[in-house]
Amino acid sequence: MFHHLIALLNSPFITTLLATHYLTIAGLALTAVCAPTARRRQAALEALAVLLGRPPRPRI
Repeated sequence: MFHHLIALLNSPFITTLLATHYLTIAGLALTAVCAPTARRRQAALEALAVLLGRPPRPRI
């Protein structure tokens, strides 16, 4: 069973999918920190929360 998981994770499609996912998260995190306006930072934080499977924080 374990060797099937290793074979799946070593496939080019899965590797590309995981890399794209992590680059998207990194880009959103960078946007959340460096965005020039509070509205953009808030939108980036909400999208990041959704991608990480957490409920977005309520707006103040």
